[in-house]
Amino acid sequence: MSGDDIYLDKSGPHAVLRLNRPEKRNALNLDMWRRMIELLAEAEADPNVRLLIVTGEGKAFAAGADIDEMKAVFKSPETATTIAEVTYESQKALHRFPKPTIAMIRGACVGGGCGIALCCDLRFADSSAKIGITPGKLGLIYSLADTKRLVDAVGASSAKDILYTGRIIGADEAHKLGLVDRLVEDGTLESEVQTFADQICASSQFSAESTKRVVHMILNGAADDTADTRDLFVKSFSGEDFREGFKAFTEKRKPDFSKR
Repeated sequence: MSGDDIYLDKSGPHAVLRLNRPEKRNALNLDMWRRMIELLAEAEADPNVRLLIVTGEGKAFAAGADIDEMKAVFKSPETATTIAEVTYESQKALHRFPKPTIAMIRGACVGGGCGIALCCDLRFADSSAKIGITPGKLGLIYSLADTKRLVDAVGASSAKDILYTGRIIGADEAHKLGLVDRLVEDGTLESEVQTFADQICASSQFSAESTKRVVHMILNGAADDTADTRDLFVKSFSGEDFREGFKAFTEKRKPDFSKR
């Protein structure tokens, strides 16, 4: 619901996962991380949701961890373990979400906020975006899973630069590094994301989800087809989406994948 700190906004073929603590620049607390897992499961199970957009309400995407909870870490080592486990599971759920995902970034996208953005397939931002991962400023380290997603996005050398310094990176540099995939003009972020999301939703959901699976296999070290990936490729030729796509091609019309 719109009064919650995080909620799922479902309208049309794509849903929006909204971080909703604008007065705290959408700083992430443990309850939000837990709720994220539940909302992702809801979106995955809904056949009407073909794509997920993740964004923050107000002027920030997410400014990182909730400071009050960070203070609790000093009082209880168990709290640190709980936070680490829950954030790992929630980010894993987003990273492995089977449908296409887009992070829509404005303002601060720092720490856990940047971690969330890196779990998405694509990241759109405007010039207000300020992106950083700051464990080096806190005497902490980034988890292996988080570091791998950063390396996959920007390469090893740039990942070291970002993590060693903990510096905050402006939108232009973030775009050049690969932290941001598309940098759009101010005032157009939502419309640009909407237009792109509509393009994906008009295409085959089967193709998009299968492609995402294959890309993740490659990022995890696969270098050649297996029996399963070959089977996935071959069976696509007998699928409903291919029948509709090929028929539309021969009839010189746009395919309609909306009911598949």
